[in-house]
Formats: sequence, structure tokens, C-alpha cells
Amino acid sequence: MKIATAFTRAIKGDDTALALATHIRSGLGDLPVDLGFIFASAHYEDELQRLALELYELLRARTFVGVTAEGVIHADQEYESQPALAVWAANMPDVTVRSFHLAESDLERLQDPEPFRDHVGAPADVDPNFILLGDPFTFSATPGLVTLLDQLNHVYPGRPVLGGMASAADEPGQNLLVFDGYTLRHGMVGVALWGNINLEMVVSQGCRPIGRHLVVTRADGNIIHELSGQPPLEVVKQLLVNAPARDRLLLQRRGLLVGYAINEYQKEFTQGDFLIRLPIGFDPESGAMAINDLIRTGQTVQFQVRDESSATNDLDHALARERDRPAAGALLFTCNGRGTRLFNHRSHDARMIYDACGALPMAGFFAAGEIAPIGRRSFLNGQTASIGFFRPRTNDNV
Repeated sequence: MKIATAFTRAIKGDDTALALATHIRSGLGDLPVDLGFIFASAHYEDELQRLALELYELLRARTFVGVTAEGVIHADQEYESQPALAVWAANMPDVTVRSFHLAESDLERLQDPEPFRDHVGAPADVDPNFILLGDPFTFSATPGLVTLLDQLNHVYPGRPVLGGMASAADEPGQNLLVFDGYTLRHGMVGVALWGNINLEMVVSQGCRPIGRHLVVTRADGNIIHELSGQPPLEVVKQLLVNAPARDRLLLQRRGLLVGYAINEYQKEFTQGDFLIRLPIGFDPESGAMAINDLIRTGQTVQFQVRDESSATNDLDHALARERDRPAAGALLFTCNGRGTRLFNHRSHDARMIYDACGALPMAGFFAAGEIAPIGRRSFLNGQTASIGFFRPRTNDNV
């Protein structure tokens, strides 16, 4: 398995695609490109249609997908709100790769396993890995993405999904997706990969729990009416009174988060055991709390805070098992609420990966929602750094 990347900050130029393709070829030689990605900042909106198609043809890529974003990642550098375009290309011997596109309206006709498998191109007798890139304006988080992830888990139980949502747009129609060289302004593009590949994922949510864990004793849809028998607003008021001064300051500056336990049968819960969600608001009369996900009675939750130190420690812990494990390359999808919005220096996540894993071919983007597994299921996350490391299953050198 061999992966190469290329990068430019030039927006216009007739030879831009050729220069990028030449750089990829210097890394891959004459090996075929089985899978390619292109990640471009919003500055390339007018040029991406031409560049994507030229690169697809120059590289003779078997699959080639991509997305526009607020920020682009290449190697150990993160380029936020500035012109940047990265290309990532892989030769994967004995790996089957299939690309697909979905509109949200397709999900209803693909409810049954057989037509769903036909659409994504992965048969029933394989164990595929999935990478998804979507437009949040035309492929909604709920019910669209939730339905898709549930269907993937139903048809291919336990198989991991990695990806992110485009973040280049202020309004519908501005984001671009790339699907085998062609640009689209709607839906979801994806790839399924199986065979001699391990796509091993590392997810850092960057939060730490505060207070104590609580049981949801009454809930309806995305509304929590009671936490351990109390209105959530009353619980939060008590939390603010009892929290250390540092946590109170964090709550004022960055807001309150809530996590629900992935495995409710654990005896103890620590950082990383929760799926992080955002409180939308409180009803001042009843004290009920709305969150940006469905919740059910009986689930265990705990409030969370997010700061630079917690996010750094969490990512360092998540990367610990990847140290001294060679990888052919990596993809990084990080939240557009991270970067310099969270850390006091640029390229925090990318540089931490390089410090832990060495200088490997890596690209990615700042996403408006990251898709990655927490526990044994994949979810749409927020505030995460989601990383996929590509390795062959065999013991051959990568």
C-alpha cells in the first residue's frame, strides 16, 4: 500500500492540475490510483469543477471524491480560512474500492438490504470500511444522516464509518462535492473499501466530564424532562454553584455540553466514554432541556466542558496506541470549532499526529460535523478530531 499527497495555494492557473498530478506521480510512480481525495477551501468554488475533472483524468483514478471546506489540512499544517487545496491518492493492492452518491430522498427506496448493497457496491459477504463526505444543507443530520448510519450498521453490522460534512458554505448551494471527477452541489458521496486493508480510526472528542453522571428518568424525543428525578435546569444550576472556578469560567466562555454513555453497563465513566451532544436550550417554566439528538429514558448522561488542555490530553491519549505503528497514510477530519478557535496555535491536531506517528502522507479538512465511530457504532459528532489510519492487513511493509 502506497499513498502520496500534493498541495497548492494557487487558485488560478492552467497548469495547477498538472503540477499536482506530477507531484502525486513522484510519490506513486506508475502505480494505479485506486482511491483519491481532493479537499479545497471555499476560494476554489469557481475553479474546482475544472481542477477535479483534470486531476481525475490525469491520475486515471479509479475513484476520486472530495469536498469544499472552511479549512484544509495537508501533512502537519492546517490552513484555516485561507486558499488551500490538498490531493490525497492511494495505491491499494488487493483492495476493492467502490464510490457512490446518495441524495437524502434515496434513503426511502433503499430501506431493504439488497437494494442498499447494490447502491453502495459492497456485497453481503465482505467487511467494508466506509468514508462519507456530505453537504449539510441537502443531506440533513436528522433524519438523513442518522438514517444512513443506522442503515449502514444494519446492513454491515459493526463496520466503521469515517467522514465529515462540507463547511465552505454560508447558505445552500455553495458547498461542492466531487464524485469521480464531477462536481455536485447536493447529497452525500462515499466510498466502500474492503480486502487487504485495515482502516483503523482514532476519535478524540476533546471534552471532559464535570459533576456526576445522571440517569434520564423522563424524556421525549430530544427533550429531557428529568435527570435523576430533577428538572435539568435545576441540575445545571446546582452544577454551577458547586463547580470549581475554572469550570465556571469555561462554561461561561464555551458553553455547556452533555454526553450520553455509549455503554450504560459500565460501573464507572471517564473521559471518552460519552457521545458528546449540544444542549439547544431550557424551558424556564418546566426546567426541561432540549439537545441536538434523540434521547431516551434510562440513558446515563453527564455534563461536559471543553478546553484546550482537555482536548490536547484527550488527543494525546487517543493517539497513544498508534505510536510506533507504521501506516501508509492517514485522513484527518477535524471540527471547524477546533483549530485556532480552541487552541492558541495553528495546526494543533495535525502536528500532534505527526509528533505521535511520524511524517506520514495525510490530508483532510475542517468539517461541519465529523462522522466516526464511538464504541461499536458510528455517529455524526461535533468538536472531534477523527483520524483514519490506512494499513494493509498483511505483514508486508506499508
